[in-house]
Amino acid sequence: MPDFATFSSLLRVTAKYEMPTVRSQLLEVVRDAYPETFGGLVPSKPLGENVFNGPTPHPNEVLNLFLQQKLTSALPMAYYMAVRRGLSSLMDRRLPRNATLSLDVLQSAIGGLMALREAELNGTHRLIFGSPPCSDMGCPSNIPTDPVALEAYQKVFNDIVGPSQQGTRALQIPESNEDFAWGVQFINPYVCSSCAERWSFGHANLREEIWAMLPDAFGLTG
Repeated sequence: MPDFATFSSLLRVTAKYEMPTVRSQLLEVVRDAYPETFGGLVPSKPLGENVFNGPTPHPNEVLNLFLQQKLTSALPMAYYMAVRRGLSSLMDRRLPRNATLSLDVLQSAIGGLMALREAELNGTHRLIFGSPPCSDMGCPSNIPTDPVALEAYQKVFNDIVGPSQQGTRALQIPESNEDFAWGVQFINPYVCSSCAERWSFGHANLREEIWAMLPDAFGLTG
């Protein structure tokens, strides 16, 4: 994979001089790094701007290129990569011109960020605090107002959503997870294994739900 500047130049040249074979090869890279389906979000492979060699481009820069080149299928993921860092990154006045978003694009990005953040907060609250009591009588969730249970709930909630100024973690697997046979499991010494597994699968479903709403959130449908 070339650096982003070279990739951008090649992509523009293949469009201008109608070079479908070379362009198709470039778009394969785009489809891999900016997947069209939820199944393409593989934690072990680089996604978004991290796929490029050399200096990592600002996600705004990538989004502008994809909009200019009309790479429609990659736009939901490109918008997400731009907004996940939060408003300070989207609107940073120190950004170079090619990483500065137009007013219309910025409006779509901010609207999408707010929609994702709301879905993320509501879904995570429902997942953790709306779950029925655990069948394990020794689990803290059986006494939800107990300080131990509240601490456990708050830790998992914070690991998923993070602070608001950091944008959104809507599609991110929390760092406090580890691999296990069927997916990921929350590492939390206060929560029983059955609750950890239940929350883990619930969070995987939440990520898929949020993925499905990306096009609408950023005004890419209709």
